[in-house]
Amino acid sequence: MPYLCYIHRRTSASPYFEVLPEMPRGLAIERASALLAERPDGERAELWDDERLVFTLQRAPVQIV
Repeated sequence: MPYLCYIHRRTSASPYFEVLPEMPRGLAIERASALLAERPDGERAELWDDERLVFTLQRAPVQIV
């Protein structure tokens, strides 16, 4: 079953959406992380398997040194 990945953004009510092909869950989580990293306004990524939330990844807070 393909995964559905939503990238929720600060600047928009509608999330970015991508259908990921069938792959092991770990690779799907890595792909969701990469998609989140590609979007500077992304706040979190959600990975869904049909109607079941599989994983949520929050953007790491920016550390000012």
